[in-house]
Amino acid sequence: MGRVFGLYWNLPMGLARLLRGYDDNMVVFSSFLNTAYNDNPRYISEALYAARPETDIVWLFDDVNAARRQYQIPEYVRVCPANRLSGKIALARARVVVDNARKHFYLSFPGKGQCYIQTWHGDRGFKKMGYDDPGFNFLMLEEFASLGVVGSTFGEKLFQTAFHIRGELMTVGSPRNDILLRQDPAEREAVRARLGLDADTRVLMYAPTYRAEEVKEHKPHTVPLDLHRVLDTLERTTGAKWKCLMRAHYYTHGIAMDDSTGRLIPASDYPEMAELLLISDALLTDYSSCAGDYALMRRPIFLYQEDAESFSAMTRQFYFDMKDSHYWLAYSPEELDRLIETATPERVRENCDAVLRFYGEKETGHATESVVRYIVSKLK
Repeated sequence: MGRVFGLYWNLPMGLARLLRGYDDNMVVFSSFLNTAYNDNPRYISEALYAARPETDIVWLFDDVNAARRQYQIPEYVRVCPANRLSGKIALARARVVVDNARKHFYLSFPGKGQCYIQTWHGDRGFKKMGYDDPGFNFLMLEEFASLGVVGSTFGEKLFQTAFHIRGELMTVGSPRNDILLRQDPAEREAVRARLGLDADTRVLMYAPTYRAEEVKEHKPHTVPLDLHRVLDTLERTTGAKWKCLMRAHYYTHGIAMDDSTGRLIPASDYPEMAELLLISDALLTDYSSCAGDYALMRRPIFLYQEDAESFSAMTRQFYFDMKDSHYWLAYSPEELDRLIETATPERVRENCDAVLRFYGEKETGHATESVVRYIVSKLK
Protein backbone atom coordinates (compact mmCIF):
# COMPACT_ATOMS: atom_id res chain seq x y z
CA MET A 1 0.00 0.00 0.00
CA GLY A 2 2.90 2.34 0.69
CA ARG A 3 4.16 1.94 -2.86
CA VAL A 4 0.66 2.68 -4.21
CA PHE A 5 0.42 5.88 -2.15
CA GLY A 6 3.93 6.72 -3.27
CA LEU A 7 2.96 6.53 -6.95
CA TYR A 8 -0.18 8.57 -6.29
CA TRP A 9 1.57 11.46 -4.52
CA ASN A 10 5.16 11.45 -5.74
CA LEU A 11 4.29 12.18 -9.36
CA PRO A 12 2.48 15.51 -8.67
CA MET A 13 5.10 16.42 -6.05
CA GLY A 14 7.88 15.79 -8.56
CA LEU A 15 6.11 17.73 -11.29
CA ALA A 16 5.53 20.68 -8.93
CA ARG A 17 9.25 20.83 -8.16
CA LEU A 18 10.19 20.43 -11.84
CA LEU A 19 7.79 23.01 -13.25
CA ARG A 20 7.67 25.59 -10.46
CA GLY A 21 10.83 24.94 -8.45
CA TYR A 22 11.26 25.62 -4.76
CA ASP A 23 9.62 28.59 -3.09
CA ASP A 24 12.46 30.33 -1.26
CA ASN A 25 10.01 32.20 0.95
CA MET A 26 7.89 29.23 2.09
CA VAL A 27 8.28 27.23 5.33
CA VAL A 28 5.93 24.29 5.94
CA PHE A 29 5.18 23.07 9.46
CA SER A 30 3.41 20.01 10.88
CA SER A 31 3.07 18.54 14.35
CA PHE A 32 2.18 15.06 15.59
CA LEU A 33 1.39 13.54 12.21
CA ASN A 34 -0.55 16.57 10.92
CA THR A 35 -2.99 16.58 13.84
CA ALA A 36 -1.98 19.59 15.94
CA TYR A 37 -0.80 23.19 16.08
CA ASN A 38 1.59 22.92 19.00
CA ASP A 39 4.90 21.68 20.38
CA ASN A 40 8.32 22.57 18.94
CA PRO A 41 6.98 23.51 15.48
CA ARG A 42 4.49 26.01 16.92
CA TYR A 43 7.12 27.83 18.97
CA ILE A 44 9.41 28.00 15.93
CA SER A 45 6.58 29.12 13.62
CA GLU A 46 5.52 32.00 15.85
CA ALA A 47 9.09 33.16 16.47
CA LEU A 48 9.80 32.98 12.73
CA TYR A 49 6.84 35.26 12.02
CA ALA A 50 8.06 37.73 14.64
CA ALA A 51 11.56 37.75 13.11
CA ARG A 52 10.54 37.65 9.43
CA PRO A 53 6.83 38.44 8.94
CA GLU A 54 7.02 38.30 5.15
CA THR A 55 7.62 34.52 5.29
CA ASP A 56 4.91 32.34 3.75
CA ILE A 57 4.17 30.14 6.79
CA VAL A 58 2.13 27.04 5.94
CA TRP A 59 0.72 24.46 8.35
CA LEU A 60 -0.50 21.01 7.26
CA PHE A 61 -3.45 19.28 8.94
CA ASP A 62 -5.27 16.06 8.15
CA ASP A 63 -8.51 17.71 9.25
CA VAL A 64 -8.35 21.46 8.73
CA ASN A 65 -11.75 22.19 10.28
CA ALA A 66 -10.98 20.19 13.41
CA ALA A 67 -7.66 21.97 13.78
CA ARG A 68 -9.32 25.37 13.52
CA ARG A 69 -11.85 24.39 16.19
CA GLN A 70 -9.26 23.11 18.66
CA TYR A 71 -6.40 25.56 18.16
CA GLN A 72 -6.07 29.32 17.88
CA ILE A 73 -4.24 29.37 14.57
CA PRO A 74 -2.96 32.86 13.71
CA GLU A 75 -4.38 34.64 10.69
CA TYR A 76 -0.95 34.89 9.05
CA VAL A 77 -0.73 31.09 8.82
CA ARG A 78 -1.76 29.54 5.52
CA VAL A 79 -3.52 26.27 6.35
CA CYS A 80 -3.48 23.35 3.89
CA PRO A 81 -5.03 19.86 4.05
CA ALA A 82 -2.12 17.47 4.37
CA ASN A 83 -3.64 14.74 2.21
CA ARG A 84 -4.88 16.91 -0.64
CA LEU A 85 -2.98 18.11 -3.66
CA SER A 86 -2.46 21.62 -2.24
CA GLY A 87 -0.83 20.22 0.89
CA LYS A 88 1.44 17.83 -0.98
CA ILE A 89 2.53 20.56 -3.41
CA ALA A 90 3.33 22.87 -0.48
CA LEU A 91 5.37 20.07 1.10
CA ALA A 92 7.17 19.49 -2.22
CA ARG A 93 8.00 23.13 -2.95
CA ALA A 94 8.81 24.63 0.48
CA ARG A 95 12.44 25.60 0.90
CA VAL A 96 12.22 24.62 4.58
CA VAL A 97 10.06 21.98 6.27
CA VAL A 98 9.78 21.61 10.08
CA ASP A 99 8.26 18.60 11.83
CA ASN A 100 8.25 16.89 15.24
CA ALA A 101 7.21 13.41 14.07
CA ARG A 102 8.12 11.14 11.18
CA LYS A 103 7.05 11.68 7.61
CA HIS A 104 5.28 8.95 5.63
CA PHE A 105 8.01 6.62 4.38
CA TYR A 106 6.57 6.35 0.85
CA LEU A 107 6.96 10.05 -0.02
CA SER A 108 9.71 11.31 -2.27
CA PHE A 109 10.92 13.68 0.41
CA PRO A 110 12.93 15.74 1.07
CA GLY A 111 13.74 16.97 -2.42
CA LYS A 112 17.26 17.83 -3.51
CA GLY A 113 18.14 21.20 -2.04
CA GLN A 114 15.19 21.16 0.36
CA CYS A 115 15.89 21.80 4.05
CA TYR A 116 14.14 19.34 6.38
CA ILE A 117 14.37 20.20 10.10
CA GLN A 118 13.42 17.47 12.55
CA THR A 119 12.82 18.58 16.15
CA TRP A 120 11.12 15.35 17.32
CA HIS A 121 8.89 15.56 20.42
CA GLY A 122 11.29 14.62 23.18
CA ASP A 123 14.94 13.61 23.03
CA ARG A 124 15.18 12.20 26.55
CA GLY A 125 12.69 9.38 26.38
CA PHE A 126 12.65 5.82 27.66
CA LYS A 127 11.11 3.87 24.78
CA LYS A 128 13.07 2.63 21.78
CA MET A 129 11.96 4.08 18.47
CA GLY A 130 12.76 4.14 14.78
CA TYR A 131 15.58 1.85 13.71
CA ASP A 132 16.31 1.10 17.40
CA ASP A 133 12.90 -0.56 17.80
CA PRO A 134 13.10 -4.26 16.81
CA GLY A 135 9.48 -4.12 15.59
CA PHE A 136 10.03 -1.13 13.28
CA ASN A 137 10.34 -2.00 9.59
CA PHE A 138 9.81 1.24 7.62
CA LEU A 139 12.20 3.64 5.96
CA MET A 140 12.80 6.66 8.19
CA LEU A 141 12.80 9.75 5.99
CA GLU A 142 14.30 11.54 8.99
CA GLU A 143 17.53 9.86 7.90
CA PHE A 144 17.65 12.53 5.18
CA ALA A 145 16.95 15.50 7.47
CA SER A 146 19.23 18.49 7.03
CA LEU A 147 19.10 19.33 10.73
CA GLY A 148 18.18 17.57 13.93
CA VAL A 149 17.40 19.71 16.99
CA VAL A 150 18.32 18.14 20.33
CA GLY A 151 19.03 19.11 23.93
CA SER A 152 21.31 16.39 25.30
CA THR A 153 24.08 13.96 24.48
CA PHE A 154 21.44 11.23 24.88
CA GLY A 155 19.43 12.97 22.15
CA GLU A 156 22.47 13.22 19.88
CA LYS A 157 23.00 9.45 20.09
CA LEU A 158 19.27 8.78 19.67
CA PHE A 159 19.09 10.77 16.42
CA GLN A 160 22.06 8.83 15.09
CA THR A 161 20.87 5.34 16.02
CA ALA A 162 17.08 5.70 15.73
CA PHE A 163 17.04 7.91 12.61
CA HIS A 164 20.50 7.37 11.07
CA ILE A 165 20.43 11.11 10.48
CA ARG A 166 22.87 12.30 7.84
CA GLY A 167 22.55 16.03 8.47
CA GLU A 168 23.97 18.13 11.26
CA LEU A 169 22.78 18.21 14.86
CA MET A 170 22.02 21.46 16.65
CA THR A 171 22.39 20.77 20.36
CA VAL A 172 20.66 23.81 21.81
CA GLY A 173 17.60 22.23 23.43
CA SER A 174 13.99 21.75 22.42
CA PRO A 175 12.14 24.99 21.56
CA ARG A 176 9.18 23.91 23.67
CA ASN A 177 11.48 23.74 26.72
CA ASP A 178 12.50 27.41 26.54
CA ILE A 179 9.35 28.27 28.50
CA LEU A 180 10.33 25.80 31.25
CA LEU A 181 13.74 27.39 31.65
CA ARG A 182 12.30 30.92 31.69
CA GLN A 183 9.74 30.05 34.37
CA ASP A 184 8.14 33.45 33.82
CA PRO A 185 5.58 34.12 36.61
CA ALA A 186 3.35 36.04 34.20
CA GLU A 187 3.25 33.12 31.73
CA ARG A 188 2.54 30.74 34.58
CA GLU A 189 -0.34 32.80 35.96
CA ALA A 190 -1.87 33.25 32.51
CA VAL A 191 -2.03 29.47 32.00
CA ARG A 192 -3.47 28.91 35.48
CA ALA A 193 -6.14 31.52 34.79
CA ARG A 194 -7.12 29.79 31.53
CA LEU A 195 -7.63 26.58 33.49
CA GLY A 196 -9.59 28.30 36.26
CA LEU A 197 -7.12 27.45 39.04
CA ASP A 198 -7.25 29.59 42.15
CA ALA A 199 -4.08 30.99 43.69
CA ASP A 200 -3.85 28.59 46.63
CA THR A 201 -4.24 25.34 44.65
CA ARG A 202 -1.20 23.27 43.77
CA VAL A 203 -1.18 21.14 40.65
CA LEU A 204 -0.19 17.53 40.02
CA MET A 205 0.17 16.59 36.36
CA TYR A 206 -0.75 12.99 35.50
CA ALA A 207 0.61 12.26 32.01
CA PRO A 208 0.84 8.55 31.13
CA THR A 209 2.11 7.20 27.84
CA TYR A 210 0.08 4.88 25.62
CA ARG A 211 -0.35 1.11 25.77
CA ALA A 212 -0.40 -0.84 22.51
CA GLU A 213 -3.67 -2.60 23.35
CA GLU A 214 -5.43 0.71 24.15
CA VAL A 215 -4.46 2.17 20.78
CA LYS A 216 -5.40 -1.00 18.90
CA GLU A 217 -8.81 -1.24 20.58
CA HIS A 218 -9.49 2.55 20.51
CA LYS A 219 -9.92 2.58 24.28
CA PRO A 220 -9.24 5.43 26.72
CA HIS A 221 -6.33 4.97 29.10
CA THR A 222 -7.27 3.19 32.33
CA VAL A 223 -5.63 4.81 35.36
CA PRO A 224 -3.84 2.05 37.31
CA LEU A 225 -4.02 3.75 40.73
CA ASP A 226 -6.30 5.87 42.87
CA LEU A 227 -5.42 9.48 42.05
CA HIS A 228 -7.54 10.73 44.95
CA ARG A 229 -5.26 8.79 47.27
CA VAL A 230 -2.24 10.44 45.62
CA LEU A 231 -3.79 13.88 46.10
CA ASP A 232 -4.59 13.05 49.72
CA THR A 233 -0.96 12.09 50.33
CA LEU A 234 0.26 15.31 48.72
CA GLU A 235 -2.13 17.38 50.82
CA ARG A 236 -1.20 15.58 54.01
CA THR A 237 2.51 16.00 53.29
CA THR A 238 2.50 19.63 52.12
CA GLY A 239 -0.46 21.09 53.99
CA ALA A 240 -1.75 22.61 50.73
CA LYS A 241 -4.76 21.95 48.50
CA TRP A 242 -4.01 19.91 45.35
CA LYS A 243 -5.75 19.13 42.07
CA CYS A 244 -4.69 16.84 39.23
CA LEU A 245 -4.44 17.65 35.52
CA MET A 246 -5.18 14.56 33.42
CA ARG A 247 -3.23 14.57 30.14
CA ALA A 248 -3.51 11.61 27.74
CA HIS A 249 -0.90 10.61 25.15
CA TYR A 250 -1.82 11.83 21.67
CA TYR A 251 -2.06 8.22 20.41
CA THR A 252 -4.82 7.32 22.88
CA HIS A 253 -8.50 8.19 23.17
CA GLY A 254 -8.33 10.19 26.37
CA ILE A 255 -8.28 8.97 29.97
CA ALA A 256 -11.14 7.12 31.64
CA MET A 257 -12.24 9.38 34.52
CA ASP A 258 -14.68 8.87 37.38
CA ASP A 259 -14.71 12.01 39.49
CA SER A 260 -17.46 14.05 41.09
CA THR A 261 -15.20 16.07 43.38
CA GLY A 262 -13.67 18.48 40.87
CA ARG A 263 -10.17 17.41 41.93
CA LEU A 264 -9.39 15.76 38.58
CA ILE A 265 -9.22 18.18 35.65
CA PRO A 266 -9.28 16.87 32.05
CA ALA A 267 -6.42 18.49 30.11
CA SER A 268 -5.95 16.24 27.07
CA ASP A 269 -7.46 18.89 24.77
CA TYR A 270 -5.34 21.72 26.12
CA PRO A 271 -3.23 22.80 23.13
CA GLU A 272 0.27 23.03 24.65
CA MET A 273 1.85 20.40 26.89
CA ALA A 274 4.78 22.64 27.84
CA GLU A 275 2.38 25.17 29.37
CA LEU A 276 0.82 22.46 31.51
CA LEU A 277 4.26 21.36 32.69
CA LEU A 278 5.09 24.98 33.51
CA ILE A 279 2.20 25.31 35.97
CA SER A 280 2.52 21.83 37.52
CA ASP A 281 4.03 21.55 40.99
CA ALA A 282 4.69 17.82 40.59
CA LEU A 283 4.62 15.27 37.76
CA LEU A 284 3.26 11.74 37.88
CA THR A 285 3.88 9.63 34.79
CA ASP A 286 4.98 6.15 33.84
CA TYR A 287 7.14 6.04 30.69
CA SER A 288 6.60 9.47 29.10
CA SER A 289 9.55 11.52 27.84
CA CYS A 290 7.96 14.59 29.43
CA ALA A 291 9.76 13.51 32.62
CA GLY A 292 13.10 14.40 31.01
CA ASP A 293 11.77 17.88 30.20
CA TYR A 294 10.09 18.42 33.56
CA ALA A 295 13.37 17.84 35.41
CA LEU A 296 14.57 21.19 34.04
CA MET A 297 12.36 22.95 36.60
CA ARG A 298 13.68 20.94 39.57
CA ARG A 299 10.24 19.87 40.72
CA PRO A 300 9.16 16.40 41.96
CA ILE A 301 8.93 13.61 39.37
CA PHE A 302 7.26 10.32 40.32
CA LEU A 303 7.22 7.35 37.94
CA TYR A 304 4.51 4.78 38.66
CA GLN A 305 5.36 1.58 36.79
CA GLU A 306 3.31 -1.28 38.16
CA ASP A 307 3.28 -2.87 34.68
CA ALA A 308 6.94 -2.36 33.75
CA GLU A 309 7.54 -5.96 32.69
CA SER A 310 4.40 -6.35 30.58
CA PHE A 311 4.76 -2.87 29.07
CA SER A 312 8.22 -3.64 27.74
CA ALA A 313 7.02 -6.97 26.34
CA MET A 314 3.80 -5.71 24.71
CA THR A 315 4.38 -2.07 23.79
CA ARG A 316 7.98 -0.83 23.54
CA GLN A 317 11.40 -1.86 24.79
CA PHE A 318 13.47 0.60 26.84
CA TYR A 319 16.79 2.24 26.03
CA PHE A 320 18.07 1.60 29.54
CA ASP A 321 17.26 -0.13 32.80
CA MET A 322 14.98 2.31 34.61
CA LYS A 323 16.81 1.69 37.87
CA ASP A 324 19.96 3.18 36.34
CA SER A 325 18.28 6.47 35.39
CA HIS A 326 18.02 8.07 38.87
CA TYR A 327 14.27 8.56 38.49
CA TRP A 328 12.14 7.91 41.56
CA LEU A 329 10.23 4.69 40.81
CA ALA A 330 7.15 3.22 42.48
CA TYR A 331 5.52 -0.13 41.74
CA SER A 332 2.71 0.06 44.30
CA PRO A 333 0.53 2.77 45.92
CA GLU A 334 2.44 2.33 49.17
CA GLU A 335 5.78 2.95 47.46
CA LEU A 336 4.37 6.06 45.80
CA ASP A 337 3.15 7.34 49.17
CA ARG A 338 6.66 6.98 50.58
CA LEU A 339 8.23 8.82 47.63
CA ILE A 340 5.84 11.73 48.10
CA GLU A 341 6.33 11.84 51.87
CA THR A 342 10.13 12.04 51.55
CA ALA A 343 10.26 14.51 48.62
CA THR A 344 11.90 17.44 50.39
CA PRO A 345 13.01 20.42 48.23
CA GLU A 346 16.65 19.43 48.70
CA ARG A 347 16.04 15.83 47.65
CA VAL A 348 13.96 16.94 44.68
CA ARG A 349 16.68 19.24 43.36
CA GLU A 350 19.36 16.57 43.83
CA ASN A 351 17.17 14.02 42.05
CA CYS A 352 16.47 16.28 39.06
CA ASP A 353 20.14 17.22 38.78
CA ALA A 354 21.05 13.52 38.72
CA VAL A 355 18.46 12.79 36.03
CA LEU A 356 19.74 15.63 33.84
CA ARG A 357 23.36 14.48 34.29
CA PHE A 358 22.28 10.98 33.27
CA TYR A 359 21.03 12.34 29.94
CA GLY A 360 23.87 14.82 29.44
CA GLU A 361 21.36 17.69 29.26
CA LYS A 362 22.43 20.71 27.18
CA GLU A 363 19.36 22.97 27.09
CA THR A 364 20.18 26.65 26.50
CA GLY A 365 16.77 28.27 26.96
CA HIS A 366 17.23 29.89 23.52
CA ALA A 367 16.57 26.93 21.25
CA THR A 368 13.74 28.67 19.41
CA GLU A 369 15.94 31.63 18.50
CA SER A 370 18.72 29.34 17.27
CA VAL A 371 16.41 27.37 14.98
CA VAL A 372 14.80 30.53 13.60
CA ARG A 373 18.21 31.99 12.73
CA TYR A 374 19.02 28.75 10.90
CA ILE A 375 15.75 28.90 8.93
CA VAL A 376 16.21 32.55 7.97
CA SER A 377 19.67 31.70 6.64
CA LYS A 378 18.06 29.23 4.21
CA LEU A 379 15.46 31.67 2.87
CA LYS A 380 15.85 34.38 0.24
